[in-house]
Amino acid sequence: MNNILLDKYGRRYQYLRISVTDRCNFRCKYCMPQHSFKMLTHNDILSYEDILFVVKTLADVGIKKVRVTGGEPLVRKNITYLFKELGKIEGIQDITLTTNGSLLKKFAKGIYDAGVRRINISLDSLKKDRYEFITGGFDLEDIIESIKYAKEIGFDPIKINVVAIKGFNDDEIIDFCEFSAENSLNVRFIEFMPLESSMEWKKENIITGKEILEIISKKYELKHLEKENLSGPSDNYLLSNGAKIGIITPISNHFCATCDKLRLTADGKLRPCLLSDYEINLKPAIINSDAKLLLKLIQDSLHLKAEKHPVDCDLANKRFGRHMSEIGG
Repeated sequence: MNNILLDKYGRRYQYLRISVTDRCNFRCKYCMPQHSFKMLTHNDILSYEDILFVVKTLADVGIKKVRVTGGEPLVRKNITYLFKELGKIEGIQDITLTTNGSLLKKFAKGIYDAGVRRINISLDSLKKDRYEFITGGFDLEDIIESIKYAKEIGFDPIKINVVAIKGFNDDEIIDFCEFSAENSLNVRFIEFMPLESSMEWKKENIITGKEILEIISKKYELKHLEKENLSGPSDNYLLSNGAKIGIITPISNHFCATCDKLRLTADGKLRPCLLSDYEINLKPAIINSDAKLLLKLIQDSLHLKAEKHPVDCDLANKRFGRHMSEIGG
C-alpha cells in the first residue's frame, strides 16, 4: 500500500472532512428538509473511537488536515473530547471546525484550548428577518455576538460562509464586504448547489462567482491574492476597503482538478465527491479496526472517482440523494 492517497487522475488527497452528526438545531431551507425525515440513530453513527481510528489510519497515508462538520457538530455530546484527541494524532497539522455559530459561546473556549484555531461560520444574511427565515427562527444578533466572542478568544482566521442565492441575499453582497472590513473577517461567497432540500434549485437561483465579482468591482477595487493552499476551492481577493473575500464556484467554474478532499459521513460512508451520490461503506473495516481493509476500500473508491462532477449552471432539475446536513458539506 502506498503511503499517499492518489486517484487515477493523479490527484493527491490530504484533507478529510468528518460529519460527526446529521442533527442540527437550525433548519436552513437549502440544507435540511422542512418536513420530517428519518434521523440516524445512536447505533448508526460512528463513535469518537471509530472516527479517531479512521483519522489515525489516514494520517499514515498523507491526510494532514481535518475539518469537523455536521449537521451542526457542536450539538454532539462531548465534542471537545474529539478535538483534543484529534490534536494528538501524529501527522495531522490542521484541525478546523465548520459551525452555524449558535453554540459557540458555550464551546469556543474548550475548542480553542484543544488546539483549534481556524473556524468557518455559516451566515447567509445580515438582515434580521431574512436570517430568521432561512435558519428556521434563529436570532441574527446572537450569532454576531458569538462571532465577536470567538474573535476575542483568539480564533484566526474566522471565515464567514455565505451561500449566495439570487433573489434572496444577492442584494447583500456589498453589505457582507463591509461586514468583513469592519470586523476583520474573511467572507466567502459560495454558489448555491443542487443538494436535496425543500428549497427549489434551478438555474435562476444561481448567482455565479463572476457575477458576484462584477457587483463588488462596481464599488471597490479588487486585488487577487495568491492561494495559501493551491488545492483550496476559494479564489481570494483584498478589497480597497480592507475586506478579505473569497469566491467558491462549484457550479460555474469547477475546481475538480485540484480537489484533495474526502468526506466521511456520520454513518461511516466515504464520499469522494460532494456533488455525486457515489459512496462506499467503510463500517466493515471500522468495526473490526482493520486498517488494511479501510485503506483498500478508500483507494478502490478513489479509482472510481470521476475526473469532474457533472453539475453546471444549465442543470436545473438534478438533485442529489443526501441532504447537506447528512454529508457535512
